[in-house]
Amino acid sequence: MKKKIIIDARFWGPSHTGLGRYSKSLVNSIEKLKPNLDITLLVNKKPPTRLKTIPVSAKPYSIKEQLEIPKVLNTHQPDLVHFLHFNTPLLYKKPFVVTIHDLIKHHSTGLNTTTRSILTYPFKRAGYFKTIKHAVYQSKNILTPSTWVKKDILKHYKIDSSKITVTPESADQEYFGQTKSKLIPPKFPYLIYIGNAYPHKNVEALIKVIKQTNLKLVIVTGRDIFYSRLRDQIRKEKAQDSIKIKGFTSDRDLKTLLKHSLSFITASLLEGFGLPGLEAMASETIVLASNKASMPEVYKNHAIYFDPTNQQDIINKINYVSKLKPSTRQQLIKQAKQHASTYSWEKTAKKTIKVYEDCLSLR
Repeated sequence: MKKKIIIDARFWGPSHTGLGRYSKSLVNSIEKLKPNLDITLLVNKKPPTRLKTIPVSAKPYSIKEQLEIPKVLNTHQPDLVHFLHFNTPLLYKKPFVVTIHDLIKHHSTGLNTTTRSILTYPFKRAGYFKTIKHAVYQSKNILTPSTWVKKDILKHYKIDSSKITVTPESADQEYFGQTKSKLIPPKFPYLIYIGNAYPHKNVEALIKVIKQTNLKLVIVTGRDIFYSRLRDQIRKEKAQDSIKIKGFTSDRDLKTLLKHSLSFITASLLEGFGLPGLEAMASETIVLASNKASMPEVYKNHAIYFDPTNQQDIINKINYVSKLKPSTRQQLIKQAKQHASTYSWEKTAKKTIKVYEDCLSLR
């Protein structure tokens, strides 16, 4: 009889940005490999997949998930559960593995990092630490997208390093191909940032820097409270003429925006992987990146790095990219696209399945 695996896929979908991409791409790749496992998905909304699904009403991070999810799992009695984020139910005591994408909330603190009020923030933070501690110590295995995250976990928690498996992410194939989009890219020279506007993303530095160049910055980000704060910051810096904001859009449109940009740019201070940079490489554009966290590990020597705390360094690297000879630019783009192709969701899915099999064999 096949071993029964339940994957918590409630993050599936664009509304959860990076987590949604990870959930969708990993599950689709696992399905294509057809492992000798009985796989079922835990979902809030039925995703486009042939895999069996179990609908639940509890949303991620809610108190309800701490009660409903263990009850549902205990009813279905899987041999192993894979939680695709750290929010593992404290009451679930049976075998599970967990993906921990980063420990950013260990490093990024304060009311400007949360949507909660001054009264509820301390409780939310306490809940985070309790939940992630449970995920780290009670899981059979921890999957991380980079060695940087693995080392960060080992700094904060006393566990054996063999318990952590690095399973990198990848740009989807759509970014590598010649996709057609109805989107008409801007006619003016521009840099592009894709991602959330959380404080650790350091978008504020890009806002201040772009005014000191002859370029514009296109920001593609989710419409949430951080989006509102971002617009306030742009008005404060009087940078409305230099910056254009666009909500999250389709992969085809993102590829078009990336391909026609002078460069993708990220000044992030903390990053567990940095998938948009690989998507930019696959889309054939230059990557300008912060030299912090996981990005040098992921991009290797195929990005142009700067110190995100040094505005002049960022400006210098932007100027360098803007003055590249066409032949040099094309050579860098070609090499970076080849580098991006060394990552694949199929490889990640195979590593993930191996983790399942190893955990099941230990029972």
